Amino acid sequence: MPEPPEPTTDRSRYPAHPRQVGNARRRAERVVAGWGADHQTVDSVSSVLTELVTNAVIHARTPKGREVGVTLRLLDSVVRIEVRDADSTPLTAPSEPSESVPVHQLPGNGRGLLLVEQLCNGRWGSTEEVIGKTVWAEIPLTLASEEPSPDEVHPGLFQRTGAQ
Repeated sequence: MPEPPEPTTDRSRYPAHPRQVGNARRRAERVVAGWGADHQTVDSVSSVLTELVTNAVIHARTPKGREVGVTLRLLDSVVRIEVRDADSTPLTAPSEPSESVPVHQLPGNGRGLLLVEQLCNGRWGSTEEVIGKTVWAEIPLTLASEEPSPDEVHPGLFQRTGAQ
């Protein structure tokens, strides 16, 4: 198994405005892909970061003029996402859907945190800061060099048959 690069950190700040969610997502995708992560890791980081930044911008009631901080950390076996906002209200675990209450009938708030919960295998939370909070999540890291080749996924599919 190839070794991941040395621990790396990327920090950025965004005005607390919904239009900035896409900017944060695109930067995260570039950074994590640049660290050599496979497509699934990049997609998972993108989805979780989008949810956390959206929560910070829309639900955190960040005062006008304040920014949302985003930190990405490449660690040994995970990509850690940290989103900091000026609202000290901690996030709570989302309600789980059940047979009697399917996901589309859950309250509007919290559905995205179900996605975060799933993509992070439960490794997420929030930390109170002097001003506001930091919501963090850890996505399991798979490097692109660890992805199986198409012939490993479908043995024999790409072998020559001898027919020309």
